[in-house]
Amino acid sequence: MRQINFLCCALTAGAVQASVAPAFVVPSTRTFVESSLHSTANSPEICEDTSRSVAATALQKAGKKKSANSAAQQLESLPAFVNLAEQRDRSFARNLVATVERRMGQLDKILEFCTDKGYPPRGKHAPLVQAALRLGAAQLLFLDAPPHAAVKETVDLLKIKRPGQKQLPPEPMVKFVNAILRRIQREKDALLAKTSSKDNISAWLIDEWIKDWGEGNVDVIADQLMQEPHIDLSVKLPSNTEGDSGTEMLQEMTNQFGCDALLLPNNSIRVGQEMKGKVSNWPGYENGGWWVQSAASTLPAIGLINALKDQHGVSEFADMHVVDCCAAPGGKTAQLLSAGFGRVTAIEANARRSRRLVENLERLQLTDRCEVVISEGQEFQADDEIAGVLLDVPCSATGTGMRRPDVLRKDADLGNLPEVQEALLNHCADNVLNVGGVLVFATCSLLKRESEDQVNRLLQRGTMKTIPFLPGEIGGFDGAIDNNGWLRVLPGVMDSPMDSVDGFFVARLQKIDAAGT
Repeated sequence: MRQINFLCCALTAGAVQASVAPAFVVPSTRTFVESSLHSTANSPEICEDTSRSVAATALQKAGKKKSANSAAQQLESLPAFVNLAEQRDRSFARNLVATVERRMGQLDKILEFCTDKGYPPRGKHAPLVQAALRLGAAQLLFLDAPPHAAVKETVDLLKIKRPGQKQLPPEPMVKFVNAILRRIQREKDALLAKTSSKDNISAWLIDEWIKDWGEGNVDVIADQLMQEPHIDLSVKLPSNTEGDSGTEMLQEMTNQFGCDALLLPNNSIRVGQEMKGKVSNWPGYENGGWWVQSAASTLPAIGLINALKDQHGVSEFADMHVVDCCAAPGGKTAQLLSAGFGRVTAIEANARRSRRLVENLERLQLTDRCEVVISEGQEFQADDEIAGVLLDVPCSATGTGMRRPDVLRKDADLGNLPEVQEALLNHCADNVLNVGGVLVFATCSLLKRESEDQVNRLLQRGTMKTIPFLPGEIGGFDGAIDNNGWLRVLPGVMDSPMDSVDGFFVARLQKIDAAGT
C-alpha cells in the first residue's frame, strides 16, 4: 500500500494541471466548416487531413478487434487530430465521432436496409468504406451539416489520399458509397422512422432495464441517452458559506459562463453553448474555483455531508475523519474537502488515476487536509475513528451513456464487478466505519443488481439501517427518491433541467451494530 501525504509531497515542477475532467474542447453541432485542401480524384497529391478524415481514422482504429479504446479515445490520441489547423475543425471531428458512436445501431440498421443487406462491407477496403458510410449517414440523419457538403466531403475520403494512406478504394466502391448517401439524403424521414433510440443499446441491457424500470421508462431513458451531454461544474465555496450569500456567489460565478449558463437546483453550474474553447481557459479554472463534475455525481457527497451535519453540526467537521473510497478523479473528494472536514482520506487502487487525483486537488488548492492512499479499497485499514465513508464502486457505468456511448453496447457479462462491489461494501461496513458512522454507497449503473440489490443484501445482515433522503434535501432531485428513501436517478425521467443528467444510484446508511455481534 502506497500513501501520498500532501503535507510532505509536492508535484514535480512543470506538471500539467487538470480539472476533474480532462481539459477538452466542447464540441458543437453548429460547427461544420472545415479548412481543408481538396484535389481531383485522379491526382496523386497527398492532401492535408480534415475533420472528416481524422474522424474516419479514429472509427477504423476503434473497430479493430484488439482495440480497447473507444473511437473518441482513439481520436484524441491521433497526431493528425491534434494538428488540425482550426479549433472548430477539432470540435467538428469530436462531434462526428460522438454522433457515430451514440447512434451506431440506428446508422447500421439504415445502412443495411439501403444496401439490401450488403452491409457491413467486405474486403481490404471495408474499414474505410464502413467508416465513410457511417460518417455520411450521421451527418445526413442526425447533424445539421449541409447535405451537399456531407455527401461530397465524405465521398472524398475514398478519393483523396491522406498522409499514411497506402491505397484508395476502387471507383465502383466510391460510386456505391455516393449512391447510398444520396438515397439516405432523399429518404431521411422514412428511414429514421424504421429505427428507435433503443437500436443503439444492447438487447440484453434493454431487456434488463424493462424488468427493472418498466417499458415506458426505458423508452424515455433510451431517448435521453442519445442526447449530447451537458458540462456541469461544482464550485469551491468557503465551508461556512450558507443561505443567500452562497446563492449570490454561485449566481455571480454562473454569469461568468455566458447568458445561457444555468445554476441548477443542486447548486451545480450548467455551462451552455456560449462558452467555447478549452475548459482550462474558462474563467476561474487557473485559480481552482471549480471543477467539472456531472450534477448527478455530486449526490453521494452531498448525502454524506448532510447526514453528518444533522448528526454533529458543521462546527464538528474540523475534528472528523471521512474516507472517499474509489476516489479518482477526485470530484467527490473535493466536495468533502470543501465542506470543511478536518481529514479526508482518498483511496484509489490505480496509480495513474491517483496521479490525476493529486493534480486535480493541487489545482483546486485542497491538499492540506487530504491524503491519497494507493490501495485496493478492500485492503484499507483506518488508523483512527471514521465518521463517514463515501463508496462509489466500479460498475458497468451504464448511467453515463450520454458521455460514453460505448458502455451501452457492452455484452451481458459484467465479469467480477458484482463480486468486487459486494466485497468493497462489506469491507467498508465491517472494517472501516465506526458504529454510528454513515456509509454512502453509490453507482453510476442503471442495473439493480449492481445497486439496489447490493444494498438489500447488506441490510439483511442487520448491522446497518437506511438514513432516508428527504424531500427538499437536495434541490431538483425529489423525484429521484424511491420507496426505500434511496436516490434512483433515471436519465430523462425527472423534470427539466434535471432530466438531462447521468443515471445514478445512492443509498445512505448508518452503522448500528458491529459485524458479528
